[in-house]
Amino acid sequence: MTPDERFDRIEESLATVATSLAQVSVNVDRVSERLDRAVRLSVCEARNERNKRRELDEKVTQLAAAQVVTEEKLQGLIDALKRGGNGHV
Repeated sequence: MTPDERFDRIEESLATVATSLAQVSVNVDRVSERLDRAVRLSVCEARNERNKRRELDEKVTQLAAAQVVTEEKLQGLIDALKRGGNGHV
């Protein structure tokens, strides 16, 4: 093989490598865009979940407060029934 033939083969190999690298670069860009989108969606979902959890916590707190009031009223009713009604003991 002559030096010119070797040089031509090296140039062809370099051209093939350059084409492959260009395709890899395009693929990396696509994957990067998909990952960016996935991260944005994950952040949005985490925010939504945090808001839902906060709302649920508030509702549970309200329910617990209402339960305390109900128990107090029930205890008052029980006490009134134990005392008797209409002034009778």
